Amino acid sequence: MAEAGEPYTTPMPQVRPEPPPGPRRARLIYTALACAGTAAAIVLVFTAFSGDRPGAAPASLHQGRSATGPAASAAPSTSASAVPRPVRLPPVPTALSMVVHPGAGTPAGDFVVDAKSGIGYAGFAAPWRTATAPAPFVHAQRAGRALIVSCPMPGAVPEALTAPETYRTVAARAARWTLRFQPEGGSLDWTASQPLRRGSGWLLGYRVTYRIDGRRHVSEAIVAVVGTGRTKPALLFATVPDTSQELYRDLNMLFWTLRPM
Repeated sequence: MAEAGEPYTTPMPQVRPEPPPGPRRARLIYTALACAGTAAAIVLVFTAFSGDRPGAAPASLHQGRSATGPAASAAPSTSASAVPRPVRLPPVPTALSMVVHPGAGTPAGDFVVDAKSGIGYAGFAAPWRTATAPAPFVHAQRAGRALIVSCPMPGAVPEALTAPETYRTVAARAARWTLRFQPEGGSLDWTASQPLRRGSGWLLGYRVTYRIDGRRHVSEAIVAVVGTGRTKPALLFATVPDTSQELYRDLNMLFWTLRPM
């Protein structure tokens, strides 16, 4: 922001006040002002809700961090320091079952108990490994550029988080928050929107399409908000790039095993 300059000291010119308008002229002025205010309000409404139209185009991802090469663009970061610019998401489906990905998936190595978040879910054997989980995450697993993390829901949450519709709204907000861990310059499509199998909460799945060195790539991701009976629900987030398609099935296993503890 530019620094403020020295205050102006030049005196304002004297202007002779105009006589008050007559009744007819006053009515014309008030009518014009009212029309202008109405038009401005309509423009603001359409601007605010233009992203909620059914059939809207996939959301373009504009991240706050910058990527200078393929590795920086494709690898999700576990750093939450970068704040993305606002992203206009497509309307969230009210009901969309998660696709069951083909393949055997990775054998389960153990069962992750995230005691701080109040949830449990599958832990996987190699190529997955337990990784350092920087704040706000409590637990993390990595397999190359694939990532699984969990933590208490960041930010404020509604006090009455009980109805499925409320969980879906919070899950959409959580999904927007996770876009900071996705490659830049892509587009988003929803792939799942449904209640959890166990307990209260909501699952959203999305697909991010982007380009690296001119080549099209896709990453599959899930975001689950889980009611735990605590002040804040838990958040589970996982993303797998198409360079590790054999791990797509692990996203299903996470959903199937996720439960409040």
